[in-house]
Amino acid sequence: MSLPCAVQNAFDRATKAAGAPLVWLHLGADTLWLVREGDESGPASVALDLGTDSTARLFFRSDLPRPVELERAIDHVEDELMRAVAWSAGHATLATDHPLVRGLTQAHGSTGALLTRDAVEAVFQRLASGALGDPSALKGLPAGREAAATLLILRELMHHLSFSQVVVAPPSPGASPP
Repeated sequence: MSLPCAVQNAFDRATKAAGAPLVWLHLGADTLWLVREGDESGPASVALDLGTDSTARLFFRSDLPRPVELERAIDHVEDELMRAVAWSAGHATLATDHPLVRGLTQAHGSTGALLTRDAVEAVFQRLASGALGDPSALKGLPAGREAAATLLILRELMHHLSFSQVVVAPPSPGASPP
C-alpha cells in the first residue's frame, strides 16, 4: 500500500515545523499510517490494519465500551502494533493532527498541544473507570466509540512503540472534523 498524498503532505508540514526528527501518526478510519524520515527516495512508512472506525465497529457495541470489549480491543491493537516495533526504533517524538487526539489534550487539561505517555495513560484510566461504572470519570472526555478507539490505539501505540510524548499539530488545511 503506498503512502497517500494527504498523509505525505501532513508529514512534510509537521517535519518542517518541528525542525527535528519525528514520527507522523495518521489515524484513519480503517488504516493507521506511521511516517518517518527515510533515505533519498523519500520518507519511510508503515501501514497497519488499525483504524478508529474499524476498531470501534469491531469491538465496541456502544459509545461507552464495556471492560471486556476494551480488553479484546487491546489484544487486537497490540497484535497489529507488533508489526511496527522494529520499524519505530529510535524515534521518541510522535506527532499527529487528528482532531480526537486534540480533544484528549483538552480532556487532560493540557494547555499546550503535547501529551506525555503518562497523561495518555491517565486519560485512558478515566475511560476504564467509566466502563467500570464511574460516570464522573468520563467528564470532559470526548464521547463516542471512535473517541474510545482513538484513545485506546494511541495508548497502546505509545506504550509498545516507546513514544514518550505526542505533539498535536494544528489541523491540516481542508481537514474535516471527525
